[in-house]
Amino acid sequence: MNNHSLHQPFADNSRYESFKQQLLATLREFFPADTRISIDVFSHNNHLSLDGLTILESGSNISPTIYLESYFIQYEQGTAFSDICRQITAHYYEHRYTQNIDTSFFTCLDKVRPRIVYKLINYDKNKQLLAQIPHFTYLDLAIVFYCLIAGDTHENASILIYSSHLDYWNISKDTLLLFAQQNTPQLLPWRCDSLTALLFPMLDALPKEMQNQTLPSRETKEVPMHVLTNERCYFGACCLLYPDALQEISDTLGDNLFLLPSSIHEVILVPASAVENPSELRETVHEVNLTEVAQDEILSDSVYYYERNTNRVTLL
Repeated sequence: MNNHSLHQPFADNSRYESFKQQLLATLREFFPADTRISIDVFSHNNHLSLDGLTILESGSNISPTIYLESYFIQYEQGTAFSDICRQITAHYYEHRYTQNIDTSFFTCLDKVRPRIVYKLINYDKNKQLLAQIPHFTYLDLAIVFYCLIAGDTHENASILIYSSHLDYWNISKDTLLLFAQQNTPQLLPWRCDSLTALLFPMLDALPKEMQNQTLPSRETKEVPMHVLTNERCYFGACCLLYPDALQEISDTLGDNLFLLPSSIHEVILVPASAVENPSELRETVHEVNLTEVAQDEILSDSVYYYERNTNRVTLL
């Protein structure tokens, strides 16, 4: 989870606009004249729009998007403009694509079909987007579809699928769902780890006095929480849709489950018998979303309940 929230516009919009223009002018001095450098508005999950910088060098057809809010905040807090430019340039070189990606496969259904997968987003917060893309409702969420671009270096590059794509491929959204149901568990297998097992390695890096304040010792009872995601930790909340995933986990734990949507990337599972007051879980999820999760990564403020006997997920 990311400890920040994303928002625009800034209080002093004129300073921000001046910052963007100065940034463009300065960065253009760092690259060859045929490099295309621009700042555009990008739409994100949960009806969020962000300014993103793209640097497209000659011979390249794809570039990482560098979002500017955090850099402007640093600038407002006193970081030198030259240092900001160096940070952005370093970020670009670290994440740039050194080879062209062939996107022509997207016009051929036979080529794109094996890469079609699904993810979960919030329904109410994305109604404008959902009007343009094929989707299915699931509780208070929406199942939407994207194409996972193959590649070892940039394994999480993806293309969101719009209704216009279905028209081009001449398929229905029901057919799209069938493709995704076959592909998603295979391309993005689920994994479930105890929260304690994930946190203790990070705890070891802290000073001893902070370790004692942060988590109970290893001799105490483990925190009865698990994190469900996929092997890439990328849009992994959709793993609760996988056939038999929750059934296998609940059978292993021998309990029904409360499902806490930590973000679009993962879900926290809590054995039902370990929860004394289920109503407090919803307050916890809401508070974490407000303070710890980036706005575009929030999945829901709701809590879900999985019942082993019926193999069903319901809203709490």
